This record gives sequence, C-alpha cells and structure tokens, in this order.
Amino acid sequence: YLCQFLILESERQLLIRIINHKLRTKNMKKNLFILASAMAALALGACSNEEETHGVDLSKPISLDFRPAAVQTRATVGVEDAAFVINDVVGVYVSSSTLAGSEYANIKFTRDNSKWITKTLYWPSGTDSYTITAYYPFAGSENTAAATLPVNVPDNQSSTNYTKADYMWAQKASVTPTNDAITLTMNHKMSLLKLDITASPNMGLGFAQINDMTPAILGSIPATGTWDLTTGAITPDDKGTNHQSIRPYAAYVTNQSLTYYALVMPGTTFKKGEKFFTLTDGEDNTYSYTLNIEDGITAGEGKYVELDLTVTRKGINITSFDVGDWQPDQSGSGMVELE
Repeated sequence: YLCQFLILESERQLLIRIINHKLRTKNMKKNLFILASAMAALALGACSNEEETHGVDLSKPISLDFRPAAVQTRATVGVEDAAFVINDVVGVYVSSSTLAGSEYANIKFTRDNSKWITKTLYWPSGTDSYTITAYYPFAGSENTAAATLPVNVPDNQSSTNYTKADYMWAQKASVTPTNDAITLTMNHKMSLLKLDITASPNMGLGFAQINDMTPAILGSIPATGTWDLTTGAITPDDKGTNHQSIRPYAAYVTNQSLTYYALVMPGTTFKKGEKFFTLTDGEDNTYSYTLNIEDGITAGEGKYVELDLTVTRKGINITSFDVGDWQPDQSGSGMVELE
C-alpha cells in the first residue's frame, strides 16, 4: 500500500524547531538520524490511522439520499415516477448502539429542488459500524430522540391530507463508514386502498357526473396509532377513536378515468355484508356498494387493496378485487374470491 499523509501544522512547526536546534549542534549524522526517525513515526501514525478508519476521510460529511419505495404514492398518485417534493422533511438517526443513544438523533433532511438540505454530519468514528434509521414525515424536535411517534389517519384525505398520512420508514444496519452516498429506500408503513371507477354513460352516468359526487369509504377505521421507530411497525390504538367514514383522494382524468385513493392503518378491517363505499350527488341521492368479498378485507402493512367498481343508476357493483405488495418490482398480488 502507498501511504499518503498530511502533517498537521503543529507537527510541522515542531519539526522545524527540531531541525533548527539540531543543525546548530556538532553531531550532524546523529541529528539526521533523529530527524528521519521523527518523520517515519509520523508516517507510520498516518498509515495506522488510515488502516483504522478503513480509508474513510472523516473530514468529509455523511451523504444520504432518500426515495419512496413505490410508484403510487403521495401527491403523485397514479404517476409512474413518484418522488419526494420540495419542502418534504425526513427525520434521520445515526446510531452505533440504540436509537435512544444515537450519535445523531432526529436530524432534519429537507428536500430542495434537487438535493437534501441538512446540517453537516460526520462519521463519529472510522472503526465502528452504524445503524441509519429514516422516517417520513418528520415529527418531534431535532436532536431529541423519540422511541415512538403518534400517527393519525385523517377522515378527509381529498387533498394534501392524503400525503400527510403516507408514513414511510427505512433502516440500514451494520453500515461501515464511507465517503460514498448512501441511498435509503423508504417503505410505506400504511395500507393503500385503491378504487378504480367505471362509468355507465348508457345509464346516464359519466365520469364528470361521478366526479361531482362526494365519495366515502365506510367502516370502523382507526384514527390514531403508535409508530415504533426502531422496528418501523405502526399499531392502531386499542382505545382510540375510530372514523365511521373517510373521504378518499380523487385522481380524475377528464372523460377517461377516475380513481380514488385512501390510506388506512395496518390491521384495519372491513366486514363482508356491510356498506363499504358510497357516492352522494348534490340532490342527496346515494349510490352504494356493500362488500361481498369472502372474509372481507384486512389491510396489511405496505400492502395495497384494489377494487374495480362500476357505477350505475341502481348502485355500485364490483368487477374485480386484487391485493398485493405496495412496493416496486414485486409480484405479491393475487385475486381474491367474490361471492
């Protein structure tokens, strides 16, 4: 190995003083030997330090990047290239032991046009390994560790409230300090409900008319829960309040398609035989779909539930039902029996 080292200013000044002093003495040969020994000691120290830090330059800051794991997320639902947007804030922990004892606790990373803005973070050591935990959206106080966070499911997800319910989490363990950028893929911890609507223009109902109606997903839907940042698990509150309905986010393309999206906590159940979805027009006429899926629906962490629904003057009918992993490049989907 070739060893390249830098001599600190204080060390350089020390060597200059040694040289000036020794050159004034008579035993030049001995002095040169002392000087060479000092230089070698510094070189060996630099080489040893490089080996101990695995070649990492500890004067360079830690570089982190984050991306959502799935293609259908946040304000970009239905768009292929989902990404974080300006002013999104991710919270980060860097720890060599427990989350509570993190060297860097709950540090803000704020999204700009093309990069993440944060305070400068350095690897505390070149010899230890670290666990990096990231979550979204940011909560609590910077530099203050929190083992758990509260989560809330809004009953109106028709606009930006949908994005606020998209809790994401990532963790990388046994990370060796590096000067390369580290990318963390943020997995969705909630469950996605996706309702694809088919219009019945031959029965007087088109996409535009349906889009003017008020949608509602019905059931006993947990409103609050607890988020364990160490494991990423979200648990609904046993004694918390439940929404009786939530208004989903609507993705409408004129005369082409209409899709509703809603986020619910893992473990949320919808029972067979009970009203699941309604549309109400301006004259208080309500079109409804009663869940007729065998065993009902149980929302899973990081899963999607997709229903294809057709709206007619007589009500709403289901044509297909699918469940799968809310992640890219995974094929965990499967059809479920309709009765």
